[in-house]
Amino acid sequence: MLSKSKKGKTVSKKPVALIALIVVLIGSNIGTVYYFMFYRPSVPLEDVPMAIQDVTSNPAAFIGKVITITGYYVISANYSMLVESLMSFMNNSLQPSNYILVTGAPPPSMEQYLGLQCDVKGTGEWADQSDGVLGVRYSGHVGRQSEATFPGIYKDAVRDMDYLIEHIQLPVDLDAEKYAILYSGGIKPEKAYYRYWNDIIYMHFLLQMKGYSSDNIYVVYKDGVGEDPYTPVDYPATHASLDTVFAQLSVEMGARDTLFFYTTNHGGNGGISVWDPMDSSGALTHAQVSDWLDSITCDHMIIVMEQCVSGKFIQYISAANRVILTACSDGESSFGCDTEGQWDEFVYHFMSALYGFKLPGGLGDADADYYSDGQISMREAFIYAAVHDSREETPLYCDNDTGVGLSVGPVVFGTGFLGDTIFL
Repeated sequence: MLSKSKKGKTVSKKPVALIALIVVLIGSNIGTVYYFMFYRPSVPLEDVPMAIQDVTSNPAAFIGKVITITGYYVISANYSMLVESLMSFMNNSLQPSNYILVTGAPPPSMEQYLGLQCDVKGTGEWADQSDGVLGVRYSGHVGRQSEATFPGIYKDAVRDMDYLIEHIQLPVDLDAEKYAILYSGGIKPEKAYYRYWNDIIYMHFLLQMKGYSSDNIYVVYKDGVGEDPYTPVDYPATHASLDTVFAQLSVEMGARDTLFFYTTNHGGNGGISVWDPMDSSGALTHAQVSDWLDSITCDHMIIVMEQCVSGKFIQYISAANRVILTACSDGESSFGCDTEGQWDEFVYHFMSALYGFKLPGGLGDADADYYSDGQISMREAFIYAAVHDSREETPLYCDNDTGVGLSVGPVVFGTGFLGDTIFL
């Protein structure tokens, strides 16, 4: 008989390796916590960059506090600012929620970051408390980005007219029966871009080239003070000023005369902006502009509108004797030039077509004489400007009383346009 064998005892081994791993992990975590809480120098809250919306949502909370703001650096009418996006600067859509003024004295060296994203450190303060605009009093900056993301000119500047004065002889026509109103509101100082003034002064000179007496050109601009000695300003950009100008022209003008009406600066669904510090009654509405134009007796009108949402005016102001050109359609923004300089895009090409060369001068021909008859009609000027406009805007044209604006395609291929017979 076989005897039962004895069962051997199984000796259990302790998980030494697992215990060692746990000890290492615990030690590592304790070391990490100690490093971040006690050993590593902490970053002061004032040095942590914040987005513009982080502070503009409640600007009062940052008054008197040292903060660091991230944004795109631009200069508008000598006002340094950080904007949330470059597009808002180029298409005239600055609001207290999307920009901050850099107050104090930013150094000239900071201009190397124009159009680029950078951090600006300083003390929060009201730049314009009535409008809710926050400022940061400069104490330092750090560049973040090395390449611009949106094409354009990021420092607003007044252009000189030396080339025009030197090369162009103005005609003298004592019998000229042409009148013009050049208008730019600007809203407030940092939004009154110098490119609006550049549009005005080059248009003023162009009109004189085309036989408009300077006495018959009314400049209604911002606060009533020009930016250079070349071009006189007659009135500030207010409702009262335009009441005065149109009342005067309604008496002076007759059935054989021409009125050229040009508007630029900021626009919106409600109309065209005024100079707010001198007129708190709101925008020039479509109905008001229509009434002013209807008060004039003349042979024909040429109306050029550069402001945002300018196409909306067509349905209100079109008439059988009016040629209307707008920089954009109803609901669109209009833009400053992307590469050409400190002008607005559409009107830059419109003026170049009529000057016959690309502004500011000597940059090449601008041949808009599609009929090869030695003169540029308003239809030709529109086609040239619309074709060369490289911004995301849709210029519109209307020269009848339908109230419908046409884009460049139908204007190129259509026939029977009044604008073929209308010249500046």
